[in-house]
Amino acid sequence: MSAGTSLKFVVWTFIVCFLASSVSLTKARCQFKQNWQGRWFQSGIQGLILINNTHIESKGECYEEQGDKYLVYDKSEDCYRCLVLHEKHSSVLQYKETYCETKDSLAEICSRIVGDAALYSMFRKYPEVKPLDCPFKSAPFTFGYNRGTGDCSNPPSRAESCTDDSRLVLKYQACPDVPSSESNVEELICLATWKEGSTKYLIGKISQGNRRSLTSDEDQYRCFIYQKGKEDGKIVYSIAQSGDATCSGLQSPTEGSRTMKLTIVDDQHKRCRFPEWITTHHTWVSLDHHKTFKFAQKNATLKILDDETTRPIRIHQNFAQPQFAFQDLGFESEDQKQNSEMRLVCHGILQQLDNKQVQIVAHVTAGCDSGYVCMMFYKRDSNIMEIQQSNRYYENADEACATFDPSEIAYTTLVAPTLHSKKCPHLGRYSIQLNAFMEKRKRREQPGDLKLGNAEPDCISNEYEGLSVGCSGSHEMEFKSTCPSQSTNSYACHGSWEEDGLTYVITTPIVTTRRSTIHQDNTLRYCFIFQLSNQPQEDVIEGGLGKSAGPPILKMSKVGESCHRYVKPGVGGSWALNFTSNGACDQSTSDNASSILIPAIMLIVLSIAATVFLR
Repeated sequence: MSAGTSLKFVVWTFIVCFLASSVSLTKARCQFKQNWQGRWFQSGIQGLILINNTHIESKGECYEEQGDKYLVYDKSEDCYRCLVLHEKHSSVLQYKETYCETKDSLAEICSRIVGDAALYSMFRKYPEVKPLDCPFKSAPFTFGYNRGTGDCSNPPSRAESCTDDSRLVLKYQACPDVPSSESNVEELICLATWKEGSTKYLIGKISQGNRRSLTSDEDQYRCFIYQKGKEDGKIVYSIAQSGDATCSGLQSPTEGSRTMKLTIVDDQHKRCRFPEWITTHHTWVSLDHHKTFKFAQKNATLKILDDETTRPIRIHQNFAQPQFAFQDLGFESEDQKQNSEMRLVCHGILQQLDNKQVQIVAHVTAGCDSGYVCMMFYKRDSNIMEIQQSNRYYENADEACATFDPSEIAYTTLVAPTLHSKKCPHLGRYSIQLNAFMEKRKRREQPGDLKLGNAEPDCISNEYEGLSVGCSGSHEMEFKSTCPSQSTNSYACHGSWEEDGLTYVITTPIVTTRRSTIHQDNTLRYCFIFQLSNQPQEDVIEGGLGKSAGPPILKMSKVGESCHRYVKPGVGGSWALNFTSNGACDQSTSDNASSILIPAIMLIVLSIAATVFLR
């Protein structure tokens, strides 16, 4: 071989190797889209399908790509197949594929996919995608359904919204003349929507209350086609549902394994508004800050947030009608377990009194449970309001307040986020009742103290001997102790009201720092309950003549959650103290005693004068 021929051979060999390596590198860079990575469910495939940058489990390695067409190599079978992949949503992939065959070009193998080839759907499981708002707006709805054996529309079934807009509760009623109909409750979680031409698709997961065994992905994933329209001036949704965890066989919103027609309910609450004196503050909070009440700008909706998720909200109960009792059907969603959010919509105002009291029927949604409740709103002060709410949900709005008895319902005390100091009631100075205080001192005295002649008892924390109201400032209450280690405990008043002989006062603690800086601790709010009453007593004066009225008694209790009516002043609550009045702030105890004794002396003088006159 000549030198020239050898050189040509080397050059051609280099070119061929370079081109081969270039093709190899190009194919090595074949990758699936990054946002497809994760684990996916496909009906009929055992276990989940793993997708990474270059590999689809059970399909093969990405060998070559062109647009939405992918040529993949299956090592186990040593063959190639074409996948045509379409991303319908971040959580939905649909594809068609060829049989696995010997190597050929991407164009040649993919050309063998015919138009009526099977369409497969994959739904993302991990990482989980946040559900989206269901497309069926303005629930509640009534609906009829058909499972292939006839329409079931009488009695009508009902669809209710949840506090989470990605969920919808379908309450199916059984029809006596339709064999496949049954009473059942299902919760639909909306996961993905997309549109192909004029056809709208929805992927959702269904939980069925009375079939606890139906918890597999095969049972829960369903595909829907839906269409919005109008009939007789009302919004309707025609919906077709697949019979399995695929979108195969769905052609229109009127053909499917099950079809439904949802009709919006023309509820009265769309024309109802909460009174302005309630919504003056769009946000209210409970005394313990665990509950927040927020009114929407249009004053028709109230949202209640409760951060005590381990404890159910008091008013959350089952439906009054047993066929819709979620627990009886074995149905329970995460929202029901936690009850962290409730939504109330004003349905109708029944009675209102001087912009201070109103009775309202409201439609309430807690988790995926809903119904009608009766509510009472009371204006106690400009920044204080109380609410009562019935303990049951009613299917019929007319029944919500029919048996409502305010005397049997607990109050929830609410305050505005920002409170201003106001004048405290019962101004004056008070000392703890002598008899009760002496009994406490006797119980605290130790035998050793008596032997040593120590007359002073040991100090006990949170025990106070005196109370002054409005003496350092008309907006403050001060609890004082003679114990050197016990500091004065002060509270600022923010509003009060009287009810059934009791006075309720909303307060916040006044904190004094090391630098003697005084400020209010707005993170803590308390309700003080007072009862001021006279203390009748008889004193024997100068041979049995004369009677004197003892100084008034102020009974007091402190509570932290709400102004509970079952708390008896001076007995219940976190604090319970009984005080004796010493008069106004500028009066001393002796002045007060003298003023009490004067009427008795006058009575003696009048008695003597009357005796002399009669003689």
